[in-house]
Amino acid sequence: MHTYNIYMPPESGPQSDLADAVYLPDNKAWLAALAPPIWLIWHRLWWALTVYIIYLILVFLLLLTPWQYAVSLLSAIPALYLLLEGRELVRQRYENRGWGQIGVVQANSEEDAVIRYTFSRNGSKQERQSGEVDFATTGTTKRLQANSDAQNNTRNSIGIFPLEPSA
Repeated sequence: MHTYNIYMPPESGPQSDLADAVYLPDNKAWLAALAPPIWLIWHRLWWALTVYIIYLILVFLLLLTPWQYAVSLLSAIPALYLLLEGRELVRQRYENRGWGQIGVVQANSEEDAVIRYTFSRNGSKQERQSGEVDFATTGTTKRLQANSDAQNNTRNSIGIFPLEPSA
């Protein structure tokens, strides 16, 4: 299961349509390790591509020295970096362009992430309006009171743990 960060364009508001949202997975970028220039071009990371090309030029120039066998290992460093931190470069690109992170969701695929985030967003709107949430479980529907304790007082909580001390 992967974690997906959800970003919206800068011109959209908090109640805008989710069709413009971008779901960025928080996993390893295997294609970035196998074909770094193609991956960098695909994600339009021009500065990273420029740094990568300059690094490779320096590595190729060092291949002309007597340390050519040791230097050949240096060419794997950018690929390893992009494998581990490539998704972070993409996230930084969106943040630098003014895109706002509106949520984080865990899912097996991007389609599941869209469904989970849409459901949680619609559920939170319904919670705010009525204080009750419908949960469908195997054909039956349960009505549960959202964020209530034994005295039927509504307050903020995480699971069964209150966020504010009870008086």
